[in-house]
Amino acid sequence: MLSGKPLNYRFVIGILLGGIVAFPLGAFGARAFFSLNHGVNANSPSKLPTGRFLIEGFDFNLFRTPENEWRGPNIGEKVDLTRLKTREGKTLASIVGKRPVMLVSVNPDCALCRIARDEMIHLGKKLSGMSINYYLVFFASQTPHEDFFKYTNSLNVGAQSFLWNSEAGPPPESIFTMTTPSHLLLNSDGIVIRVWPGSYEDEHVRQRMAQQILADTSVVMDTLNAVMPQDDGNR
Repeated sequence: MLSGKPLNYRFVIGILLGGIVAFPLGAFGARAFFSLNHGVNANSPSKLPTGRFLIEGFDFNLFRTPENEWRGPNIGEKVDLTRLKTREGKTLASIVGKRPVMLVSVNPDCALCRIARDEMIHLGKKLSGMSINYYLVFFASQTPHEDFFKYTNSLNVGAQSFLWNSEAGPPPESIFTMTTPSHLLLNSDGIVIRVWPGSYEDEHVRQRMAQQILADTSVVMDTLNAVMPQDDGNR
């Protein structure tokens, strides 16, 4: 999918943002939408229909403002996939293929990462249906040690784990200071397409966050499929 002609990321990101911003952000978003549009269309309903008609999401833009140092990398930044390695030393770059991948950044010292285990399991299963692989990663600033892989095994998320190899230097500052857990959608070259920082202790909020991540990713994939040349060997 992401091979062939170079992709104009400004063009694609513009499309993606247009689609993603349109995704409703919960009950307030539904009411605001009908309030702003009531009367514009002659066929508009005179009142809100009964029952839930829009999927609840979450406004991650609140976490991505410039004053938040933990917001994660900017769209278009690059993550060196050769520096992320399995316990056996295999790099993410060597197995990523041609499809985008979803990374969830975790930390053995992060209590919320263990709480958000249910969110990770749910996302891993749903993203698999989009042919997007889901990986656990840790952007450590020191030389990796066995404890990380024991930790990720204990999470039992069902996803392969990768640890940043710091022998050639630390990860980019925007990656190192990013809160955990955070989700990053990358293309096969490591270019950042979307970032969803953080999770939440309340299960209902975590469910909304997961729903937003899936909705955003669906928009991304639909857009990439529309603008990129088709490749039968895309896995």
